[in-house]
Amino acid sequence: MTIFSSGASLRDVFDLTFIIFAFAITAVNTIFAAFMGRKFLQIFQSSGYMSLEYNKWTYRRDNVYLTRLCMVTMLSVLAYMIFSAAFSFIVRDWVVCLGFVFYLIFSIVYIMADLKRKSKARLVFTSRLIRLMVTFLILYFLLTLLLVVLMQLLGFIFAENELFVIVRFAFVCILPITIPVLVSFAGFINSPFERWRNKKYITRCKKTLEEADGLIKIAITGSYGKTSVKKILKTILGTKYKVLATPASYNTPMGICKCVNGYDGTHDVFIAEMGARRVGNIKELCDIVKPDYAIISSVNNQHLETFGTKDAIAKTKYELIEGLRDGGVAVFSADNLTTAQMSLRARERKGIKTVLAGNDLTINPDVYATDLKITPTGSDFTLNFGDKSVKASTQLIGRHNVSNICLAAAIAYELGLSPEEISMGISLIKPISHRLEVIKNDKNVTIIDDSYNSNVDGTVAALEVFSIFEGRKIIITPGLVELGHMEHVENFRFGRRMAPIVDYAILVGNQNCYRIRDGLLEEGFDLNKIIIAKDLADGIKKLNEISKEGDVILFENDLPDKFL
Repeated sequence: MTIFSSGASLRDVFDLTFIIFAFAITAVNTIFAAFMGRKFLQIFQSSGYMSLEYNKWTYRRDNVYLTRLCMVTMLSVLAYMIFSAAFSFIVRDWVVCLGFVFYLIFSIVYIMADLKRKSKARLVFTSRLIRLMVTFLILYFLLTLLLVVLMQLLGFIFAENELFVIVRFAFVCILPITIPVLVSFAGFINSPFERWRNKKYITRCKKTLEEADGLIKIAITGSYGKTSVKKILKTILGTKYKVLATPASYNTPMGICKCVNGYDGTHDVFIAEMGARRVGNIKELCDIVKPDYAIISSVNNQHLETFGTKDAIAKTKYELIEGLRDGGVAVFSADNLTTAQMSLRARERKGIKTVLAGNDLTINPDVYATDLKITPTGSDFTLNFGDKSVKASTQLIGRHNVSNICLAAAIAYELGLSPEEISMGISLIKPISHRLEVIKNDKNVTIIDDSYNSNVDGTVAALEVFSIFEGRKIIITPGLVELGHMEHVENFRFGRRMAPIVDYAILVGNQNCYRIRDGLLEEGFDLNKIIIAKDLADGIKKLNEISKEGDVILFENDLPDKFL
């Protein structure tokens, strides 16, 4: 394979020995690609199989995975060439194979380092992910085989150039750098089939909901708070009805379809959380669900990076009202300026009822809370429905959670629950995981877990709750993301807001932590009490070094891998 004899034909060049060599190298290379591409597949999956968001992560300047792939490629090629050139005096085919030893070593080092690196999210081996992996590996296999065949052919054509002939297979070592592109290309190849498959499930889901006689359908959307409102509403309605609700954050077409598969004909109410990252997303979900009741919990700059403007966000959220059936009920938060303004627009539409709910009494909400008392163990308040009122207590902490309860209570009241039944339901609400969830550890340290996908308004609410606790206060946060051109500004403001409340700030290392630091320093915060951590694991290590009995620790936001 290394040196071609004079008079050799193509049949001699592509003999059985070469065929075995080519397929062996290709198979091994593809196996390594399955491991080396793991992170890129995971990010592609967590990006909703959207190439645009995946590419933003892949080609950012500080992407350590792409940097390490480049290093594997560069070191492997150089080692292969140097070794092959050094032993060029030995005219043996095994020299070509030995050149790949360095490539294998560097690849194994990459894979071992990747396996040791903790990831917030893991690959979920759904049927779609498996199809993507198969397509990716087929592409990588074919590309490797093609390159090996091409290098053999070029070696035959340029047989006089002995150095090129000896090192020609070094180009196979370049292939790992193609992994990010091939993952995206595999997604592109699969996309027609995935769209067809999704359409099939959506059609089935629509039919199930249309044939569900008497099923009450409620849709909830908002920039933040929608999952909390959904869980609160499910608990309250659960005292009277059998409720089916989308689990966790299943707020996409496929998430809703998966949930509807669990409909068994005995449910009275279906609650669908609806998420959006682009204009038209809510309309698509409304076409599936065709809701009778709607809640818009909030509108702010969350996902500004994909929407472009706040007006586009508001327009998308309002698609829920446009998709509401005639005779339906739309509930808006009174505690968000944009949603309050949206309610005025909704009142102009004939055929639907508009309800305003929340804590802001200056705009005369229909359902509202008064006599609000917030403690580290819960919230007490009076819940008002026009001229009717009832005392209520909940384990949930914070003014914003009471606002969410008002939204859920407004729907429950419209569905016929009495104020007393609603109050009983409120008392049954359990703390919601990772949303200002208060935990006491065995060292008498209070942990406030608000690590689920924070936003600007969420940080305001979290800091308000944080301030009512007694003890030395430590915050650990990576800051805020997906805010587009406002990201640096909002993280700076975040730092300014936390300065008078916290005693220590542990900022998890990404570009936003320095904006938070600047905001802290702007308010005269002690630089020695600002700790920069390279990642969450490092942040927790530093936290353990400074925390002591009686401390109160706030975990604010926990960014997905693609933002770290």
